[in-house]
Amino acid sequence: MARLPATRISKQRANRLRERFILLQTDAAPGPDPIDFVLRYADPADREVAGLFASGLAFGRVASFWPVLDTLFTQADKRGGPAAWVDSFNQDDADVLQPLFYRWVRGPDLARFARTIGRLRSEYGSIGHLFLLHHRSSDPDIGSALGAVIDAFRAASIEHAEQSFSSLPRGYRYFLPHPSSGSACKRWCMLLRWMVRPQAPDVGQWELPPDKLIIPLDTHIHRIAGFVGLTRRKDGSWKTAREITQNLKKMDPSDPVRFDFILAHLGISGHCKGRRIEQICTPCSLLPVCKTGQAG
Repeated sequence: MARLPATRISKQRANRLRERFILLQTDAAPGPDPIDFVLRYADPADREVAGLFASGLAFGRVASFWPVLDTLFTQADKRGGPAAWVDSFNQDDADVLQPLFYRWVRGPDLARFARTIGRLRSEYGSIGHLFLLHHRSSDPDIGSALGAVIDAFRAASIEHAEQSFSSLPRGYRYFLPHPSSGSACKRWCMLLRWMVRPQAPDVGQWELPPDKLIIPLDTHIHRIAGFVGLTRRKDGSWKTAREITQNLKKMDPSDPVRFDFILAHLGISGHCKGRRIEQICTPCSLLPVCKTGQAG
């Protein structure tokens, strides 16, 4: 099969999409979102740790991972909040997490992730500082820094000399995908959006440039991006995420992921069915720029 050329939208098309996305932002009322767990806390250290867990488990149905996060943060709060909890994580904490699970992530995986975050916070002060150490102004995007941070997390995950990262359980390894493997690293890109962008609903506490962010590419964003012409790529890869982001930069060069939240919730809510349905598509703000909504 011949490779499709890269999708590069025109400035005129970008302006039209931007108008429609702003309308969608005005009209929509998003439901529960994992960033709600971050917003429970006022302290930046607690927000950072909460973000790592909330984004790490943000896959599948919101209703399915929500109770797991609720239980996890209830335990963290008993120990003084998420930051204090990971900084002094002990066997009693691990025992509380033991029965928890979400799909292939088990309680021991959550405990290892807490210990790893605690080790890195002890060494670097914060995960935000770790990102700053690896970010270079000459980098085209956050990809290089993200890869270096994932490497640091993987190294800090090893607790015995005979272990290697590849020998750790699948559920734990799922927390730490790497852009060099082709993964879109959706959950890490979402965490970066939360922590870098200063506009609501994000908290903007990491001093990294928002224009270097990459869209958190999940099935919802990928599908809608295809409908409105931001990509023709069929794979949910880092390359696809970069291509979509480059086109979004034509709408807002300084803040390319500003529409991620609202576009993702269009899919998460189930409002967009992925096919032409008159009563759904006709009132949708994206109809004039959506090839699927206009079909038939």
